[in-house]
Amino acid sequence: MAEEILLDYAVNRPNVSTQRDETELKVLVKVNASNALRAGGMEVVLPIHLALVLDVSSSMKSSEIDALKEAARAAVDELRPGDFVTVLAFQSVVYDIVEPTRIEDSSTKALVSSKIDVIDQFQGGGTDMEYALDKAEHHLLMVPGDNLVRKIMLFTDGQLTGNPETCIKRAAEISQRGYSIDAFGFGAEFDYKFMQRIASFSNGYTEKIDKPHEIRRVFERRVKAAASSIAKNVRVDLTFTPHVRAQRGWRSSPEIAYMGKIRLPGEDRTISIPIGAVERDKEYAFIVTCSVPKRPAGNIRIVKAELFYDVPAMQITGGSSLQSIVINYTDDAQALALINGEVERAFDEAEIGRMVEGLDRAMNAGAREDAAALIDKLTERYRELGDEEMAAHYVGLKQKYVSQGALSQDDMNTTRHKSTQKRSSGVQLVDASSLI
Repeated sequence: MAEEILLDYAVNRPNVSTQRDETELKVLVKVNASNALRAGGMEVVLPIHLALVLDVSSSMKSSEIDALKEAARAAVDELRPGDFVTVLAFQSVVYDIVEPTRIEDSSTKALVSSKIDVIDQFQGGGTDMEYALDKAEHHLLMVPGDNLVRKIMLFTDGQLTGNPETCIKRAAEISQRGYSIDAFGFGAEFDYKFMQRIASFSNGYTEKIDKPHEIRRVFERRVKAAASSIAKNVRVDLTFTPHVRAQRGWRSSPEIAYMGKIRLPGEDRTISIPIGAVERDKEYAFIVTCSVPKRPAGNIRIVKAELFYDVPAMQITGGSSLQSIVINYTDDAQALALINGEVERAFDEAEIGRMVEGLDRAMNAGAREDAAALIDKLTERYRELGDEEMAAHYVGLKQKYVSQGALSQDDMNTTRHKSTQKRSSGVQLVDASSLI
């Protein structure tokens, strides 16, 4: 049976010196659908159950509620016959606007849209996100079907009024069911970092929206992407060979995420990285760093990479493939000089995520010199990458920080959002440090 979902890898230094006591390596692992599967047409695309979870707290202005209603209606318009939709409005309590409904035709969409039109009647109160996630999970569970892709699209304009850690725990539990969460919002009180954590467990997206009228564009884009899913329950297991020291992990594509230090659980030395649903035309890539000790000349496997997936349209459950990530120990100077530029570039871009996390910690700790130094490093990193727009952003940020002695949450929201965009693909950072 041909491999429907492809697994590939590259190492920044495929050849390692036999003379060095220890060599640090960067490994890029890539996953995407095969050309044959992508060309399969609509018959391979999975139906989705979309749960729209919409903030109608008292901080939302009437113009913002109107824009949110328009965006929700547009999201429903992107659904196809056979898809399901649930709509919840939340503030201090959660309201069932649309219970799980199967899209049959345009009349179903019109009925759902008419119910969305009244969400402003429920406006008021605070932002109890935890209960909204609870109810969304409940509604997603109500509709059976092994082939459904279940997605929550969560929108808010401010900080939640409940317990943040409890809310994050619920997001993690929901992701363990294979459901994904996208998190969007805008406004001066929008906590971008917190929403990144909410989305990170399920490989979801986070986006800061600058103006209310842009909500529609974001909703439409994400529903179209989710509606192109062709595989689900996708994950990569990485098993490190004994004597290979695992270090750190990043998600590289379609979102950049600093995943933190790798902690190998027990003797099997394996970490599992969830991907969830694979969309038709997206590549999913991850970077891990590790170090290898001195060895005699010859090839050695440093990591065993195993991919697992389901493709319901092809009646494939538990599909898998395996790659042995191999390096060559040698004394050949010409071979040792070979560097994989794709891996180095991906690492340089992904490492920005860790630097932004460091900047946030330094500012929270009041370490002004460290924060200023990190802003300088980020400026230089963007210049090295040839991105003068972002370099200029950090120059302006440094001036503001030096003159005012602090940056607002909105400054950091904007900086996180702008810093974590890949211009070519719209890739953005998510703080996924709890994944591994």
